[in-house]
Amino acid sequence: MALSVCVRRLSSLPGHGERQVQLSFRGFTQKTRKIRCGPEAIFGELFRWPHYGKLVMGEMLSIKVYNCTKVFSNRLLGTLVLSLQHLMTSGRLILREALVDRNQRVTGIYIELDLRYQPPDGSAGTWVEEDFVYQMKDSSELIICNPGFEEVEAAEAPRASELDRKAAALGRKLAKGLETDEEEEEEDFYDVSEMEVSGIVFSPVKRYPWRALLSWALGWKVPACGGILHPLAFCFCRMSETFSLQLPQTGTVGDLLIPRARGHYLPGFPLLPLVGACSGPRRRRNLLTQVVFLCSRSRLCSTWDLFATPTPQSFQVGINIIEAQKLVGVNINPFVVVKVGEEKRHTATQKSTNCPFYNEYFLFEFHEPRDILFQRLIEISVFHSKKVPFLGTCIGTFKMDIVTVYSQPDHRFFQKWAVISDPTDTRAGVKGFVKCNISVTARGDVVGSLPTSSSSWAEDIERNLLLPKRVPAERPWARVCIKLYRAEGLPSMSAGIMGGFSKIIGEKKVFIDPYVQVSFCGQQGETSVETNTTEPEWNEQISFIEMFPPLARKIKVQVLDDANVGDVAIATHYIDLQQISDPGRNGFNPMFGPAWVNLYGSPQNSALRDIHKELNEGMGEGIFYRGRILMAITVEIFSSPSVAERKLGDKTKGALSKLKLKKKSKKSKEKAKELSHLQGEEEAEGSQEAEQPGEVIVEVEELHPLPENALGRKEEFLLFAAFFEATMMDSSLSSKPVSFEVSIGNYGKAEEVVTKVGRKVEKGEVKEEKQPLLDPGSDGELDVEVLAPASAALNKSVTKSQRPEPMEYDRSYSCLPMMHEKPCVYVWSYWENHTWRLCISNWIVKLAERLEQGLDDVEKLVRRSKAKAEERLREVLEEFVAGCRQYSLSAERKTMAHPNNLDRCRMKYLMRNIILHAKQGLRVRRRLTRANIKEKVKETRRVLAKLRFMAKEPQCTLPDVLVWMLSNNRRVAYARVPAQDILYSVVEEEKGKDCAKIQTVLMKVPGLHTGEIFAKLEIYMWLGVTKYAKNCLAELPEEFKYLSESGQEIAQLSAYSPPSRLSRDDFSYFQLRAHLYQARGILPADDNGLSDPFARVVFSTHCQTTRILEETLSPMWNELLLFDQLIIDGKKEELKTDTPIIIINLFSHNKFGSPEFLGQAFAVPQVKLVDEPYTKPALQFFDFYKGTKAVGELIATFELIELDYSGYLEPSVPEDVEPKEPNYLGDPHARRFIIPEGIRPVLKEFRIEILFWGLRDLKRVNLFEVDQPQVIIECAGKKVESEVIMAYKENPNFTEVVKYMDVELPEQVYLHPPLSIFVVEKRAFGRTVLVGTHVVSDVMKFSPRELEEEPEDVPKAWKVSSQRLPSQTVVNIGPAAGDPGPSIHPLSLVKAPLKKITINKLVKKDDEYEEEKPELEELDWWSKYYESLKEPYNQTRSDEEDAENDDLNDAGESSSNTQLFCGEQTLEMMGEIRTFPNLLSPFLDGGNLHASSIDMEAEDEAVIEAEPARPKRKLITTLQIYNSELENEFDNFEDWLCIFPLHRGKANEDEDGNEDEHFVGKYKGSFYVYPTEEAGTEPKVSQGVPRNRPIKVLVRVYIIKATNLSPADPNGKADPYVVVTVGQQQKDTKERYIPKQLNPVFGEVVELTVSFPMESELTVAIFDHDLLGSDDLIGETKIDLENRFYSKHRANCGVASQYDINGYNMWRDAFKPTQILDSLCKKNLLPAAEYRWEEVKVNNKIFKVPPEAFPEEASVRNKRGVADENWSVDDEHKALYVLQHWEEMPGYGYKLVPEHVEIRSLYNPENPGLVQGSLHMWIDMFPNDVPIPLPVNIKPRLPVRLH
Repeated sequence: MALSVCVRRLSSLPGHGERQVQLSFRGFTQKTRKIRCGPEAIFGELFRWPHYGKLVMGEMLSIKVYNCTKVFSNRLLGTLVLSLQHLMTSGRLILREALVDRNQRVTGIYIELDLRYQPPDGSAGTWVEEDFVYQMKDSSELIICNPGFEEVEAAEAPRASELDRKAAALGRKLAKGLETDEEEEEEDFYDVSEMEVSGIVFSPVKRYPWRALLSWALGWKVPACGGILHPLAFCFCRMSETFSLQLPQTGTVGDLLIPRARGHYLPGFPLLPLVGACSGPRRRRNLLTQVVFLCSRSRLCSTWDLFATPTPQSFQVGINIIEAQKLVGVNINPFVVVKVGEEKRHTATQKSTNCPFYNEYFLFEFHEPRDILFQRLIEISVFHSKKVPFLGTCIGTFKMDIVTVYSQPDHRFFQKWAVISDPTDTRAGVKGFVKCNISVTARGDVVGSLPTSSSSWAEDIERNLLLPKRVPAERPWARVCIKLYRAEGLPSMSAGIMGGFSKIIGEKKVFIDPYVQVSFCGQQGETSVETNTTEPEWNEQISFIEMFPPLARKIKVQVLDDANVGDVAIATHYIDLQQISDPGRNGFNPMFGPAWVNLYGSPQNSALRDIHKELNEGMGEGIFYRGRILMAITVEIFSSPSVAERKLGDKTKGALSKLKLKKKSKKSKEKAKELSHLQGEEEAEGSQEAEQPGEVIVEVEELHPLPENALGRKEEFLLFAAFFEATMMDSSLSSKPVSFEVSIGNYGKAEEVVTKVGRKVEKGEVKEEKQPLLDPGSDGELDVEVLAPASAALNKSVTKSQRPEPMEYDRSYSCLPMMHEKPCVYVWSYWENHTWRLCISNWIVKLAERLEQGLDDVEKLVRRSKAKAEERLREVLEEFVAGCRQYSLSAERKTMAHPNNLDRCRMKYLMRNIILHAKQGLRVRRRLTRANIKEKVKETRRVLAKLRFMAKEPQCTLPDVLVWMLSNNRRVAYARVPAQDILYSVVEEEKGKDCAKIQTVLMKVPGLHTGEIFAKLEIYMWLGVTKYAKNCLAELPEEFKYLSESGQEIAQLSAYSPPSRLSRDDFSYFQLRAHLYQARGILPADDNGLSDPFARVVFSTHCQTTRILEETLSPMWNELLLFDQLIIDGKKEELKTDTPIIIINLFSHNKFGSPEFLGQAFAVPQVKLVDEPYTKPALQFFDFYKGTKAVGELIATFELIELDYSGYLEPSVPEDVEPKEPNYLGDPHARRFIIPEGIRPVLKEFRIEILFWGLRDLKRVNLFEVDQPQVIIECAGKKVESEVIMAYKENPNFTEVVKYMDVELPEQVYLHPPLSIFVVEKRAFGRTVLVGTHVVSDVMKFSPRELEEEPEDVPKAWKVSSQRLPSQTVVNIGPAAGDPGPSIHPLSLVKAPLKKITINKLVKKDDEYEEEKPELEELDWWSKYYESLKEPYNQTRSDEEDAENDDLNDAGESSSNTQLFCGEQTLEMMGEIRTFPNLLSPFLDGGNLHASSIDMEAEDEAVIEAEPARPKRKLITTLQIYNSELENEFDNFEDWLCIFPLHRGKANEDEDGNEDEHFVGKYKGSFYVYPTEEAGTEPKVSQGVPRNRPIKVLVRVYIIKATNLSPADPNGKADPYVVVTVGQQQKDTKERYIPKQLNPVFGEVVELTVSFPMESELTVAIFDHDLLGSDDLIGETKIDLENRFYSKHRANCGVASQYDINGYNMWRDAFKPTQILDSLCKKNLLPAAEYRWEEVKVNNKIFKVPPEAFPEEASVRNKRGVADENWSVDDEHKALYVLQHWEEMPGYGYKLVPEHVEIRSLYNPENPGLVQGSLHMWIDMFPNDVPIPLPVNIKPRLPVRLH
């Protein structure tokens, strides 16, 4: 905000025409809008040129006035050139000057200007308030009509082309700097001649195609590709007549243009260069970017914001100790102790071994808030057992905190080796390794199971250490020092009984005896105690010895009050090591400070009755400022033991001597103990002390105090707040007067704060310690002027109390009357000025906010087909990349005052990462296609998460602002506003996002879980250094008058007299139209599982209610709520960007009592001002939230229309608004309106066909069993009833299968209302009872594909692939028979996107290395199983390596192994290169591979097809292992029959949401929705559906083994056996239970004959066998047999990978492959398959059958040309190959279930949502009317006796 020019008017213009003024400063031109007028043109437009450098002598502002025509070029009417020298000194000029023409003659045209100049921070030249009113007498001396004027004009043309060239070069250079060399082949990318103008506008909430908006806002003629330009942007655009741009002659490249909207400056709206937005033939698309602003008012508060205290959750920590290796010691008897938090468990002791094997599993259960659990440590220690049991000596320990485990993929470490080291002997190195699995699961986490095989003897321990990614294997010891200097502003505690006693004596306050306790990685240290003070000075350092990097993330710093009985926590602060370090290549070790840390906690000062005292212990968000503490953290790493010895030796000696001298502090008992212990040690070790680095001990030593002003002087800050609105207040406040208190730190708190510094106690009005500022040591040398001593006493921090009034229309809430006068508060406070830290953080926050808003948009568009989601994501990424560029340009010039080491390192780290993220954004944008948009949104979300993390400033020195609502002088609700959000900065991007804006603040009640809003404030806040205080009111609307405390109008605003009230008399009126169409998926509130919903819409001080719709979970209100004559505060122009928020509260009506709250949605209206054309809004989706849970969605839209005052009567709706008067909904007396046409969706008749199949698993209703159920399907008010099932117990299926109904539904499929399924029972006397309900919200799923509006230009290939089944979790086992393996072609290594090729594939194998073929007799089913387990194990290993290398590539670093980069994949040579150096040399030398080719263009990735090599047939057949339930891989087998769970009863308050207790059964059926005009005679839903009749089926359940079962016995083990139940049948293996085993191998086959549909659910449960008492259930899994049996995927018997007639892999299906293929062809009405030589033709598709699909003897036969009876067997192999590849069949293909083992999770109803173990099993089913093959033998192998 440096130079601002207001163009007021032009007068004495000749003739009529369109006039426009052009202003140029520093080579950057801005234009007014065009005005068609006669002799006078009134513009009244304001232009600003922000800059980063001060004005230089002799700088000019050039002004030109044009007559514009559409056809010819614009005619110059006159010019004015002003020298700005006088403006620099005066600060403001108001001029009326004549223009001169081309010949330097003075014309008669006059221009009136108002110029202001504010120098940048810290430069000379200031202006006084008086200058504002000072009218210049004569300014003619400022006009310079210099003779050289024409020369400038004449010289412009040649200079322009030269500038073009320079600009293009500069552009290329800049772009290259950011993009590295990845764009080498795209030279034309920056070719200026190719380039259209393209700008990026920073980014809400109101959106329009941006060219229209810009031409409206800026009055510019925007060229075809539309754009606004930054001084850099001209480098990238063709100079066109429209923009006469010049390079800046002075100033830096960072100058910004800020646009205006109709003469006003738009906040948050900087403009950026866009590099490569559209160029070349490929990118020639008109980019429609939308204008996106950052908003304060309309920012929808994130759901977390409403939580005052964290909710407890259920967690399980499972630790499986498998074995230990290389333990140090001779003849030891090791056992392992596992400690999680406070709980301990131990394994059995193994005798005399250094590599014991345990395989013991421990389960720890926790129910506590996530934050608390995540700080707990997991400790694994190995002990050597002595004679006395469990009194072992510790060999070594390993520590890691739980959050490290939880942040791993899948929340676990699998089969990793923990490094054991001895904390008492840091020099000894590694003491051994313990192999373990660690997993942390929260309730409801989905747990994928992992392969359990791994050959331990061949395992590489070093490569599999239990460490997070990127942590080096060798971790040196390090010393972490926490330096604690002093604290100030601590609360004085009236602690406990002493407090009460002192009151009697008359001592007002009891001062505290504070000390600090620091905990880190399971160690704890304390400072000494300072007595009787709130300003303690410790000057001590606590140091911990820990391995580096430590596996614990947080350091806990707690200030306590030393008391005789129990010490009381005053406040707690956690420092996250991840925020103060960077583990990357060029990273830095953890470092912090010296910096002040602000402490927060509870508002009360007495420990006895403090209900929020857990806030002081660090649980939840602190709600009160409790002082601050000055501290620093350093880490020094001991590179080698010898260095460590020297350093430690000296220090320890020094420390000990100091400790002895230290004055005996009050913390005497522990300290004395510690001292004597240390002294004892010292005497014992004597002379050795100097060398020994010693053990892990916590040391406390003295420090030198920090020099005065080390962090800079304190400066005065002003916090100004104006309350515009307080509404939606809880009705409990109805009669009591309410006021608000605003405080920052201890400044502005309503109670008296007493300060005691060593000697003197200060009391007084002044609420904060003035004494410590004039520190006793400085003898008052401090410059007293800085402190402006009077100002602190002037603080006005509490508003006048007012009585709440009920809100208009609906009186269920109350509000404060603030229409005419807005109360203001202001607080001066003193802090060191480190605001530059927050400015940098704000910049990144804004980048992140814009990216997030854009991504939210894209996700909304993705929900609708045909929406341009892909283009929108492109724009969002372009804007993001441009923002990153702008940051990187400006950050280089940022100056830091008093930076510490962390600041310097962080600055580089931010710079590096922002550039990295920009590259990632470019990469995502380049690879974006319509098909992968969801995946790319996810990828961008990951970038966003990293940005959000980077934006957190760890050294945030300004405390947060707390707004408290006081009722009857009691604190009832609060809001905490981060200081950085409202911090003022001269640079727009560095300003807090809510600074000087009216923001919506939601107040919450301390300690409440529900997340309900207690009150909603609209509040304008400004925080900044007092020297900028004159800007604190700059953004307020002009119509406000400033009143002082006494009610006088303040004419002259000064920094020390802010207004006490704002008053206004003239209002602009608005009308809000809330179109509520429908809600869906809302919570059930009544016992029958339904609700009677209505919505309350709250906007400003008004609240209206929709009608109540009874008994529905998808209410269709179709209602328009009209709020008339609303008054809205704020500037009109800003309403577009910062619209007040609308809150929609959803309730369920209660006949007897208050309505029940069901959730809350936030919305932002579309604004229409009087002078804008009206466009009808489109319906949008809004999510309802209750707490943090999404509970349904709302389809609605909202418009805010400015009323027209021009008639001078009542304000009326503008003429163009359609309809002016809405129509009534039903009865006109009810005064309810219907949504007008054009907004209400257009209806069309659809037919809904319903397939009624049956009901399953119905629970009792009112204690009676259900016997005669009926299903009612309801949609959009129409119902279809099924027949009544007469005897549910005998046959739960329907006989009449298909019914349909015709309904009027919206044409857009995504607006289709949900289908409701009600199951009722007919009882005696015609009563019907509701059994349960289900709401199908996604009806699109049941409409034909073409209705979903497939985008037209999607290539066919994508369509096929999009219908493939999700198989992400499948671990593919090797190449499936016939997958062409990758061939090795030298070029293909470089070009083709291959996964890893191991070196041995590059080397031709000689016959001697061929694996010998195993004997057939030796093989059994287990051979097949173990062979299959091996492959996913190797696969997961290689995937992990891939992931790691990909990560490294992402980070822009190459891994240390030699790699060839191919596309994004890496070809890795893991050190085998040494063996074959000559083999790789052609690639390594000739291939010219640099890390720069990481990002070879995507187009080149598929250039060379790999020639298929001939893979061999596998020696041992394998099967597929699915890591989760089989139905998850095949979409629940709902290909024609869907399962809808039925629920009844109220929604649960429990945050985890335990659905099970409301589950009452399942309805099976399906739907088909299509337009009625397409209806034929035959129903479409029943095509291909089997006959609905009872059928008997033989079910074979193969149970292989269970893993990681929860222990059921006190010894931490279980004695498991299996129970299989279907209907009334039950079979178990109780007599064959497996003792003391959590990973039992069962090898059981259970056969049952079941009859569908009565017995369709199979339960496999694992029980624990107990000798006494009943057996306990460990866990169970339920399988729906019916859907499997009838599924088209043929899940009844998996297709094997090879066809064998006998042996271990004997074909186990009832039908041969050829028969199965024939039936598939018949079912799909295809001709029978033709079997040819090495190929099979099915319909028009030819399947080429590769040789490895045949056994060897077949190929030998073929060579001989022998045709014999085995020819038919070859057909079976061919048919089997076709079955395995059936999904490739065009039009008819889908995947058939292969022979497999599924790993199912076991659950226990007593611990819902927590996995109790995994079960490896599979199921075969055979109808009773086919010959049934023999079962497979899976009995466990018996141990072979060795002689």
